[in-house]
Amino acid sequence: MQVAFSAYPSSSLTLSANSKVVFGKTRTNIGNAYSTNTGIFTVPVDGVYAFHWTIMVNKGRYSEIFIQVNGSNKAVMFAHANGYSNYYSPSQSYVTELKKGDQVSLYNRGSTGYAYSTYSTFTGYRL
Repeated sequence: MQVAFSAYPSSSLTLSANSKVVFGKTRTNIGNAYSTNTGIFTVPVDGVYAFHWTIMVNKGRYSEIFIQVNGSNKAVMFAHANGYSNYYSPSQSYVTELKKGDQVSLYNRGSTGYAYSTYSTFTGYRL
């Protein structure tokens, strides 16, 4: 079974502290496993999955974004656009074995964060 999604925000987002990151648009959603309402990818079939996320922040803003599996932090990406550049767009990857029904999402920990429009993405697929 093919499973793949690529989600992005339709406009720039101020991310609430200690909350899920919800990207409300998808370019791809094969298997319909990513919810644009909740920001949660629900695993439709057992397998090994790869996830990638990129958050573009603008000057003076930052985001600390974790990927969570069933509510547990697994990997983190920290973006901070300091005085040296107007924009910063780091990314992170995570590969793991998952079971049907597991839930994967992005989570902004700590203070208020920022995700700059369509340059920020959350992508996942079954290998």
